Amino acid sequence: MIAAPLAGLALVAVAAAVAVSRRRAPELPPPQGDQRATVLLPVRDEEENLLPCLDTLLAQAAVAEVVVVDDGSTDRTRQLAEERAAAEPRLTVIGAGPLPEGWGGKVHALDAGYRHLRQRPAGPPAWLLSTDADTRHYPEAAGRALAAARQHRLDAVSLAGHQEVRGGAENLLTPPVFALLDAFLGSWRRAAGGVGPPVANGQFILISEPALARAGGFESIRGVAIDDVALVRRLAATGSRTGFFRAPHLLGVRMYRGLAAVYRGWRRNLGGLFGPSLARTALALTVLLAPPVLLAAALAGGAWTAAAVAWVLGAAASAWLRAGSGHPPGWGLLHPADAVFLAITLLGGVADWRRGRLLRWKGRDVEAR
Repeated sequence: MIAAPLAGLALVAVAAAVAVSRRRAPELPPPQGDQRATVLLPVRDEEENLLPCLDTLLAQAAVAEVVVVDDGSTDRTRQLAEERAAAEPRLTVIGAGPLPEGWGGKVHALDAGYRHLRQRPAGPPAWLLSTDADTRHYPEAAGRALAAARQHRLDAVSLAGHQEVRGGAENLLTPPVFALLDAFLGSWRRAAGGVGPPVANGQFILISEPALARAGGFESIRGVAIDDVALVRRLAATGSRTGFFRAPHLLGVRMYRGLAAVYRGWRRNLGGLFGPSLARTALALTVLLAPPVLLAAALAGGAWTAAAVAWVLGAAASAWLRAGSGHPPGWGLLHPADAVFLAITLLGGVADWRRGRLLRWKGRDVEAR
């Protein structure tokens, strides 16, 4: 039965294409001049992440100020932020206020921070950096993003950092998710140059304030489920150029912790990303499920050699993709369990989107728009 080994070879070809694109991803230039950005940091129940994130942000020479916008936290997040602000003149803490109907929580908090800056006598700063509390910014991240904007004449620069994973569930699902996203992204060189459909990572988006104002501010994306992609698409629609760079050495993040969080988080995100396009969903599911189905068929038919070759090729592809994103390749030996887990998560998210509502996030409903 040759179909199973051929499916394994197809996975190796996908892994090779992703590896080549990752290797060719352009580096960000070194910091240039004295440009600085003001950080907008929306937070909701982030007491575990807040201070480590602030440490890395305030250590950036290119960060002029950090505005923490508390979005109704029920833990010690705001208290910790205010205690830190009392000893740090570059740190400001404000509240987002009640969430209006039709708004997403993060977007509303960003809008509150933006309105706060616009109300100052001196007006808003030239550059804004939107980021999340679960990020860790390595030295020169902000400065190099500003340099990339200048060098490539970009109005927005977004970075894709290294995704930290621990334990079985996180290692099983998160690296394959990013391999899938990289496969659909295609060329990192084109993405960095602002060529093709706009794409971004909400964990780090540096935005020119004039471009943001021209796009209608954060209010222009108030009701969307996946706000980062919606923002750069809105910027592009109003004449701005956006670039997306692969920068695992400049940004780190651990998005979801443990089985429940990793499944729910990726189900929500994948639903928002793939739900609007049944064609993309069908292609992704074919890539993910064809090899396991054909492997199972080979085993059921007693084609042991074909099944063994298919498994070796699939495991090698999984290990190669994991190594390329800085994750332990040994987890690839669990192939095809990783592909099946990802397919189940993707199917759940797309079903949620089609029903009109994604999984709740931090106690709030997320409408599919």
